[in-house]
Amino acid sequence: MTLTSEPVGESGDSGGATLMGWNVAVGNFFFRYRNGLFPGIFLFVVLVARPGVMFGSPVFDLILIVCGAFVALTGQLVRLFTIGFEYIHRGGKDGQVYANRLVQGGVYAITRNPMYVGNALIAIGMTMMAGSPAAYMVVIPFFLFVYQAIVSAEEEYLRRKFVGEYEEYSAGVNRFLPSWKGVRSLFSTMPYDWRRAVRKDLSTIMGLLIGFIYLPVWRTYFLQGFAAAKVAAVRALILSLSAATLYGLLLYLKKRKRLF
Repeated sequence: MTLTSEPVGESGDSGGATLMGWNVAVGNFFFRYRNGLFPGIFLFVVLVARPGVMFGSPVFDLILIVCGAFVALTGQLVRLFTIGFEYIHRGGKDGQVYANRLVQGGVYAITRNPMYVGNALIAIGMTMMAGSPAAYMVVIPFFLFVYQAIVSAEEEYLRRKFVGEYEEYSAGVNRFLPSWKGVRSLFSTMPYDWRRAVRKDLSTIMGLLIGFIYLPVWRTYFLQGFAAAKVAAVRALILSLSAATLYGLLLYLKKRKRLF
């Protein structure tokens, strides 16, 4: 049974079935273009959103930025933990949802969508660091809507392909919220491959680092003016060049299959 083929009873639940089908269709659409979500959101924040000192309190604003950085880093750690314990190919096939096996081990034994949880935490954390009311009202709701739609599309596909097996898996593991009962067995029985984690998630790590470097410059420009932003931009340029050099080195080692 799938989300789109559920029979309508005498009471008539066609509205709910139609809504589910629409949600899946939206999820399939965004799945095809999901790799552009982070760049698109970043571009929106830069061009449209404007930062502010939250509630007029510099102290509260600083706390919000620090908390945002912590949330974003937590999201990155979730991704690294997930990939290091059991990697799953989520790239799809020909722009569509695809899976050749149902992954249930590693972090997937704790939550069914750990990578999306990590992505959501990164997006929320970076939005908190931006300190823009417009970003709060648009970016976070939009991002959460897109990912729940993608998850719905993936779930429909998995129900179709892994009949019975996916139903049993989803009955014991939450969609997003982790179930901590399997954590001890995860760390005690599965080896962690940190090389694979870094290799597979290198671009996300560098993207997050660039965001950490340039978001303060963007905030400085709007809150303190061009002169202050110019000084901040010089520091950011030095840091970004260092990051680019490190990224290039890691890419070289990756292609040469050294270290990774």
